[in-house]
Amino acid sequence: PKEIVMNLPLITIIGSEEMLIENYKGIVEYSEEKIRINTSCGIMKVEGRKLNIKQITSENMSITGNITNFEYLL
Repeated sequence: PKEIVMNLPLITIIGSEEMLIENYKGIVEYSEEKIRINTSCGIMKVEGRKLNIKQITSENMSITGNITNFEYLL
């Protein structure tokens, strides 16, 4: 797959309640209102309410809560 070969993050959004992120580099900031994640494309910012990292491995992460916004900060 392209995301593996090019080391790009793969982001899957399920409604406004869950986000799956593959191929991330690390967590920069973590609170119930904002999570900033380092990726090969820059910093990804997820905003919402009651955000929680439900699952985390060295390559994948699952964020749950009421996700209201996400963006890349280059």
